[in-house]
Parts: sequence; C-alpha cells; structure tokens
Amino acid sequence: MMKRWTTLLLLPLLAACSKAPEVATDPAAQTIEVAIGSGPRLDITTQSATRTTLDEEGTQVKWQTGDQLALWAVNSASQRVIEAATFSLYHYNASYNSASFRGSIPALAEDTYSYYAVSPVPAATDGLQASYDIPAVQDGTFHGEWDVMVAKPVTGEALREHDRKDANGISDNSDIVNLQFAHKIHVLKITLPKNDLGEPITEIELTFPTAVTGRLTVDASNPEADATLSGGSKTLTLRFAEPKDAGDVVYAMIAPVTLDEGQQISILAIGESCESESRTFAPASADRTFAAGHTTPINYNVPGLGRMFTRLNFRLDEAGANTLGEEIDSFTVTAPEGWVFEDGTRSRTFDVTGTGDYLIRFREYPNQTAETSGFQVTYDSEHALLTETFTLPAVTPETLNLAAAFRVPYLFEEDFSTVTNFSNGDNNTLANTSSGDNSAHDLSGYGLQEWTGARCGGAAGKAVRICSRNECAALTRGSYHGRIDGPSFGILKGSCPVVVRFDYAISRSSNQGNVLQPYLAVGVTDSGERNASSNRWGSFISGEGNPGTILQYNIPANVYDLNDNGALDGSFDQIRQHGEFQATATANHHLVWEVYMKSGEPREALTYYYSNNWVYIDNIRVSIAQ
Repeated sequence: MMKRWTTLLLLPLLAACSKAPEVATDPAAQTIEVAIGSGPRLDITTQSATRTTLDEEGTQVKWQTGDQLALWAVNSASQRVIEAATFSLYHYNASYNSASFRGSIPALAEDTYSYYAVSPVPAATDGLQASYDIPAVQDGTFHGEWDVMVAKPVTGEALREHDRKDANGISDNSDIVNLQFAHKIHVLKITLPKNDLGEPITEIELTFPTAVTGRLTVDASNPEADATLSGGSKTLTLRFAEPKDAGDVVYAMIAPVTLDEGQQISILAIGESCESESRTFAPASADRTFAAGHTTPINYNVPGLGRMFTRLNFRLDEAGANTLGEEIDSFTVTAPEGWVFEDGTRSRTFDVTGTGDYLIRFREYPNQTAETSGFQVTYDSEHALLTETFTLPAVTPETLNLAAAFRVPYLFEEDFSTVTNFSNGDNNTLANTSSGDNSAHDLSGYGLQEWTGARCGGAAGKAVRICSRNECAALTRGSYHGRIDGPSFGILKGSCPVVVRFDYAISRSSNQGNVLQPYLAVGVTDSGERNASSNRWGSFISGEGNPGTILQYNIPANVYDLNDNGALDGSFDQIRQHGEFQATATANHHLVWEVYMKSGEPREALTYYYSNNWVYIDNIRVSIAQ
C-alpha cells in the first residue's frame, strides 16, 4: 500500500493589481541600474521564501547563483513602464533569509507604481501573462527553471538612483520593492524503498488521466489565480543520467491538477533491458488535489519483470566535425509503422555527448527476423538539419543487437557512384560547326536527382564532365559554355559560410591542336536560371566577359585558369586536381560549375577550328566553414 501525504512546498514573495494596463508610449530618457529585495525565509513547516535548490525533505528550496526574475512596473495611468525586465540574483546571506536582485530599468518619473514579478524569466509574455514550458521528459532532479513563482504585487514610489550606492555603484531599492513569491508548480517526491525488477532503474513513467506538463501560463499581477496549462502531455517520463536503485529518491515537477473521484495514475519502471509490471492507483478523496506550492511524497516499491526489451545499440562514429563541419547537438531515430519504442512512440531523440553507443529499446515490432527498410536518422546541428534513411538488419528478440554505425554526413556530398552513362552535347564533331544546346536538361534520369546540365555527360559509377565548345569559321568565333548545377542546400537552417571541395581534371580535343584557353568557374547561387550561355564575336574584337563571374547570370564565382601548366590527361578514370573555395549559402542556394572561353581568345584571324574542352568533376564535398 502506498502512503501519501502533502507538504506545503514553496513560498509566496510580492502585492496586488489585477487591471490589464497599457504599455507606456513615452521612451525613458535614460537607463539606471538598481537592486531590489526578496522576502525573508519562513519556517519550512509552513512556507518557504527560498528558491532553486531543493532540500532532502523536498520541502525547502533556496536561491541559487544564476537565478533570475522578471519585473513589471505600472504607473498611476495604468501604463506598463517596465516590461518584464530581467533581474539577476545579486546577493544572498549565509542563512538564505534575504536576497537582492540587480537589473537595468528606464529611469522612472515621480509617481506611485504597482510592481509585479515572476521567477524565473518566462519563455514568453503577453502583457502581464507569463508562460513557461514544463517538459514531459525530466531527469529526476529539482530544476529551478521550472519552479514557476508569482510575487505578491507591491505598491510604492519610483525605483531610483540615490547616494547610498554599494561598492559596485548599485542603488539598493529593497525598501521600495521586497518580493514575496508564491510557487505555482507541484513537486512529486518519489522514494524507491524496494526494487524487484532485477536491475537498476533508468526511467520511471507516470501516466495521469489529464495533462500535467506543457506550457504553463500565470498572471503576474495575481499570485492567487490558478495557472493554465496548454499543449500538455498526460505522460511524464523521468529519464535518469545515472540508474537508480532501492533507497534512492527522485523528483518530478508538474502543473497543479485535481483528479476526479476514482481516476487513476499508472506508474512503470524501466531498466536497461526490461520494464516492470505496471501499477495503478487511485488517490483517496483527500489526496486528489496536487496543489501549487505543495509536495506529494510517493513510496514506489518497484515490482518484478513485466517484459524484456528488444534492444539496439547504434554507434555514432563521426559526430560531424570532420564531415558536416560542426558537431551535431542531437540525432533522432524514427522507425516505420508498427515499431514502438519503450516510450510508446516511433521516434527517439538523443542528446549527443560525442561518439559512442546509443541504446534504443523496442516494446513492439512487426517482424524481427527480416531486415526492415524505412528507418530514418535525423542529425540536428546549429546550422543544419539532415535526414537519411537506412535499413535495419534482422534483430534477435529480447536481447541486445548491434546495429550499423552512424556517420554524420557532409552538408552536401556526391561521388557519382550511382550515376549512369549519359551524353548531352558534350562530344560534338570536330569536322564542322556543331555547338549543341544551351538549355539545362534534367539529369534525374541518370541517377542525379535535382541536377541539371547543358553540354555535359557522365560515365556510370565514375564522374561527370562539362564541355566548353569553341568554334571559329568565316571570321567569326563562338564560345558555347558547358554548365552543370546541383541540388539546393535544403538542409541549412539559415545563412552561413560553407567550404566547397571537389576534384577536377581537364582534357581537350581539337582539330587545330592546343590553341585555346578555357576557364572553369564554380560558385553558389539561389537563382532559378540554369541554362548555359554562348557568345559569338568577330575576329578582331577585343576580349569581353568577366572571369570572376558565371557569365550569363553574373553569379560570383571562384575561377580556375585551365592553362597548359598541367597535363591535359583528364578522363573519367583520372581526376587528380583539387579545388576548394568558400562562399555564403542558404537553404535556397546550390552549386554551379561553368566551363567557358573568354571573348577574344584566341586572336588568330584566319584560323578555322572546332574544339571540345572538357572538365571532369568528382568527389564533391561541402561542409560548414569553421
């Protein structure tokens, strides 16, 4: 039998005005820095004025370095002249019975003000409404950032600078504002007297008949008003950093809730390889209210084995620094329909602490004896969100299985291993004029999804090439550019610098020998135009064109001068030169290569020539620049 009792947990701390004031429109002339006070510590058998460190009894909390509050001030005209200004813990004495907070505010005119405060600083505000996010997955420890408090309103004169400054030059205004807070959350204190599961506990799962986590909104002007909860979850999971066993105590923080007569709460313990039998209980009539500012102690004797898990160990061999360009913060594994993880979902997110093993446990799976496609892994970093699919090998039920290792990919990578043979105007005759087509052709049918190209070709499983066609006939010269465009960087979250690396090689075929000077331009663009360009000019016209751009659309580019210094022995099988450049890109940008000849090269007036100038491209890798 579980014994339950309720202890008053936290403390009221500020005083009252419930009218919805307007925001002041007159800007303050200057900013001042002041300190305000917090109220005295009260006896823990009644209520406590302290804050974010919970004592062993689960009934007393203390202010802690880093604590903050948000302060409003409303003048006599009902205008908000201070709007959720952040104040940080400045000082507290050794016995925690007083504290002061320091913040910057606009200088206030002489008037009588109503001061309101909440702590901690809310995730969002709307007037005097302050909202906080109480997570559905917690770690079993007390968190001050979820300990929502509303102060009793205080009425007083303007906060001010004065001559009685401390050693740091801060004006103490605790005689005007000295806050007394009321706590708006409920704490569960769960003791584990006994553990019959047969292994330490890694998680505890509690399911309520109504939501107990989500976005909690309080009224900063009224500490007595009930908080409201939206977008919440009925299931609360305590996932421990270190496994728990008999004798341990853990904590959970929930929104206040009152259960109806007969409504039940279920509780389940989870170990590394199994879960316990589920237990349910219906609180007695006197204990159905989980009130704000109170603690509910729960003695949970962990029952015996309920079921064994099928476990998968995923190894993260590369966290992204050497591929993506930055380490990921987390990754999420998503299973296809029919697979259920231990938390009842099809997806599990892991915070990444480096390379190593990450464990996933399944409660249900449709067919463990065959490999299964349709799994996804999503990598999340500061600048990118990448998703890949993978096939899960056949697993052995109710035991530990080693899955394939994960490697965080590049921002973009292409080695053309899946390309098929194709030729799109990249090898025209040398006997007469035959310049091909400027239009960008869709290359998806050749294993290059979202790629386009003009005067380009590919060799199965090897590489692609781009052709610049150059001709001179009847005293007129022409340069017909080759171009190839890749897919967009859709995985980028915003604008950031990227570094592009690729391998290239050159070769030529001409009826007049090696007389031409082509260029390779490569850059990034967010333009939707993908056609190549061409240019025709008279024999005696001087050079035109800007080799610092991709000519037709004036796209800034890095230019490689394909002169005679290197061997012209490039082929689909021999690509030995390396290119690298940096650019700034967004999700809408993509890579583009163009091979061209500047106007005016060569200048032999009477030379007839037809030439194909090829640049071979392979091993493209794009990373976020550090």
